[in-house]
Amino acid sequence: MIYTLKRHSVFFLILLAGTLLSCNHNTFYHKSIALTNEVWNKDSAFVFELSIHDSLQFYRFYIDVRNTTNYGFQNLPLFFTTQFPDNTLFTDTLNCILSDAHGRWNGKGSGRIKDNRFVFKQKVRFPQTGIYTFSVQQASREVDLKGVTDFGITLQYE
Repeated sequence: MIYTLKRHSVFFLILLAGTLLSCNHNTFYHKSIALTNEVWNKDSAFVFELSIHDSLQFYRFYIDVRNTTNYGFQNLPLFFTTQFPDNTLFTDTLNCILSDAHGRWNGKGSGRIKDNRFVFKQKVRFPQTGIYTFSVQQASREVDLKGVTDFGITLQYE
């Protein structure tokens, strides 16, 4: 009985510690989408929606890209469109650098998968309350861009 209680207590403490360490209390929003067969078609857009209730809050906005070492380019160009609650549209063009000029990957991770996080905007405030929709498309010359496994966005409180 004591052995079983100790074993359950140790398991519970390990589970609790893992939960507390994995939580990022600064994160307001995070969503990542997996690409089918590690291919991003030029006509495919990832759509993210979030609700803003406080137009005075500052956020740090990140772009999260996971690629394979089979990705054939140094950079990942993107079209990033924001739809405001009043339906106004604004499009940014981004260039995510995935490797240096010598082909060494910038992302973290060993093996064939590399995780990249890019600061998109710092100290950003959303001027309107309501639903914001973000739409992201790859902007390369390739119709089917191979070697991207996941794409996501993260917003953290500043």
